[in-house]
Amino acid sequence: MASIRERHGRKGISYSVLYREKDSQRSRTFQDLASARQHADRIERLGVEAADRIYEATHRPDPEVVPTVAEQAERHIAALSGVQPYTIATYRTMARQLAVTALGAMPVDRATREDVAGWIRTQEAAGVAAKTIKNRHALLSAALTRAVDDGTATRNVAARARIARTERREMTFLTPAEFQIVLGRATPYYRPLLMLLFGTGLRLGEATALRVSDIHPEFTPATLTVSRAWKKGGGYGAPKTAAGRRTIAIPGPVMEAIGPLLDREPGELLFVNTAGRRVQQATLHDLWQGWITDWIFDRGTGERTRRSPSLGKVPRIHDLRHSHAAFMIGTGMSLYDLKQRLGHESIQTTADTYGHLMPEAQVQAERAAALAFPVAPIAIES
Repeated sequence: MASIRERHGRKGISYSVLYREKDSQRSRTFQDLASARQHADRIERLGVEAADRIYEATHRPDPEVVPTVAEQAERHIAALSGVQPYTIATYRTMARQLAVTALGAMPVDRATREDVAGWIRTQEAAGVAAKTIKNRHALLSAALTRAVDDGTATRNVAARARIARTERREMTFLTPAEFQIVLGRATPYYRPLLMLLFGTGLRLGEATALRVSDIHPEFTPATLTVSRAWKKGGGYGAPKTAAGRRTIAIPGPVMEAIGPLLDREPGELLFVNTAGRRVQQATLHDLWQGWITDWIFDRGTGERTRRSPSLGKVPRIHDLRHSHAAFMIGTGMSLYDLKQRLGHESIQTTADTYGHLMPEAQVQAERAAALAFPVAPIAIES
């Protein structure tokens, strides 16, 4: 779509970026090859209109150098304090993603609300989850607010931008019988970990961060203490919420399964991989996909055989947490007690996530709906 031509003149060498717009040939000349390549790259990635807008915004007569939106995001991240390293790493990934967009290349004082809206629409069209877009937008808005405070922008054009909701994947609940199917297919080495996830509702990052000293078999019933969790950046820190620090009871069968793992030093990880190192979530997820599939493939013949018994569902590992919650509600546990067990910061989170499963709610709903019908059917004359 765009090409670069080297030109020799009396003032030296220049570089013309050639491209077509509305069936006509156009060009723009640069004094250095790097700027020409950058403009040609923007035409290829962002289109002629966006590339021209960025050019006009960055090549202006005033001598003041204003950071681009992406550069402002990096400045904002560098100025943050009291933030976990894994959070900083996540923010930097977002800033890099922003840098390759038309909005990210725009000088921070020339960006418009239309630029922000176009950036959001492009992500929505690409199928990016609403939660991800909201997280990226939150970083953008915070960076632009800092730009206003620093005097490099007059207003935060990202403020109050609207983001469309996307369908959230439904939770998949496993009954105890269905969990036994998965457990039977799983590698025996990892069965104690799966039993603990299903029997306690711990998050995977919490369970794999447990140390031997976090298990208390001397109590009745036995308990475990959650005090840390693995983070996206690779290290570990406090659990997801302040309420995540908690002590919960361990079911007897789960305690029996993890009992042999306690014969090690107190500071060692309770669950390790077959090499004796930390359980990597990505590796476990790959194994999980093999355990939940209802089909066995023969690479030699290319044939596939349906497993028996069939699971008939495609749960995620995190659905073991949801399944635990559903089972506990089914046995009569209150939402408040469930909140404490799952480590939710607010009972509203517990109610929003699992409230529809409460037995009494279903009974009340049935009774209310029944009132819409008369005691006896109304006779209709023929």
